[in-house]
Amino acid sequence: MAYFNLMILLSRYIFAGFGCLFIIVAFSFMKPFISYSLGRTDEKNKFLYLCIVFFHLGGVSIVAGKQTDLTVRMSIIINGLIIFSLITLTLWLLKLWKRHQEIILWNMIFFLMDIGYIMLERLDHALASKQVIACVVGVGVALIFPSIFAILIRPRNKYLYLCILLVMMLLPFIFGSKVLGATNWIEINGMSIQPSEIGKVALVLFLAALFNNFDAIKNKKRTIISAVTVLMTVLGCLVLQRDLGASLLYYLTFLIMLLMAAKSFILLGVGIIMGGVGATTGYLLFSHVRVRVQAFIDPWQDITGTGYQVVQGLFAIGTWGWFGSGLTRGIPNKIPFSANDYIFAALCEEFGNLIGIIILLCYLGIILQCINVALRQKNEFYMLITIGIATLFAVQTFIIVGGVLKLIPLTGITSPFLSAGGSSMVVSMGMIGLITYFSYDNKAQEVKEED
Repeated sequence: MAYFNLMILLSRYIFAGFGCLFIIVAFSFMKPFISYSLGRTDEKNKFLYLCIVFFHLGGVSIVAGKQTDLTVRMSIIINGLIIFSLITLTLWLLKLWKRHQEIILWNMIFFLMDIGYIMLERLDHALASKQVIACVVGVGVALIFPSIFAILIRPRNKYLYLCILLVMMLLPFIFGSKVLGATNWIEINGMSIQPSEIGKVALVLFLAALFNNFDAIKNKKRTIISAVTVLMTVLGCLVLQRDLGASLLYYLTFLIMLLMAAKSFILLGVGIIMGGVGATTGYLLFSHVRVRVQAFIDPWQDITGTGYQVVQGLFAIGTWGWFGSGLTRGIPNKIPFSANDYIFAALCEEFGNLIGIIILLCYLGIILQCINVALRQKNEFYMLITIGIATLFAVQTFIIVGGVLKLIPLTGITSPFLSAGGSSMVVSMGMIGLITYFSYDNKAQEVKEED
């Protein structure tokens, strides 16, 4: 066991080294935002795949090796084989289907998915097993859903998107169960689903359909009023459910999509002011918001009560430095909800802050790739959807990581591709499937025009 612990300590530097190499090679694909080349595309993608494989094999070996229960150890190994097979098969299919432009996007997603899975095995094997199922379903949705339902991704279907959005908002009032004070979950045959995760995609599709060809719309004021009315209805439902994190995510996504369609910074400014008024109202109306704001301002005032989660997260991030304590050698379970809200802090504690920065750069890379797809789009409807999806990823990452780092008051939402949560994983992968489909469709159109 002493030799095994020594290997864990050494693995910190190896994980950090491979992580740095991964992100350096990955960002060589980020043209036109970053311009440097490190070789041929296929060779770089193979290298990225090997980095992910190393992380996976190393992480699963350590987590399984530390288990004393042989049954749990075998279950971890089986889960690891499923994730490994899923990553390998998906990348092979993308290559077979000549989706070379999108492989870099999937490599970054798989890096996040895999390191999140390893940490979940470390924290809670039962949650990790559920996450494996969510990963398989999510990847299946991403590969199959866009091609099958491409006929539904049309501007004329805006009322269909609106119906889906409103149904998702109303379901928690009928079948919802209260979790930590928020009525934002429903249970179907023992499975928990968060309707707001599906609703955010429906909102993006509806706004993209509504704002499509905005310059050609004769009554622009009426269109904006319609969008604001729908948004206020949705936000009202989320506020009544006390799901304020989703409210902030929906509102900021609406503002960015409105800016992209109307190209009016005046409307953006008005929206920011109204958002400030709404935030102040929420602070005055809800006691738990006041508690979170107080914990953000001075968590040390009540270190064993309201500030406990924030303080434990800061200790986890700040204690072990750049290379972390080593996988399985930290105490991330001391952080409340370390598998959900605070998985970023748990990763920083055991993998190190350097890996934390690499995770943030992976999120940045995913967002840049989405923007790159949007910039190449000739179909305005697809462009608006892509911008909406990029905004969802950007805002969601900022809200949760900003809360963990005490940059903003903490709001309980998931870290895309990292946190435990089947709804979040499946919906996030579905959005990536749409991005992949739009990129492929645009490339096909370009080939037709050249011919």
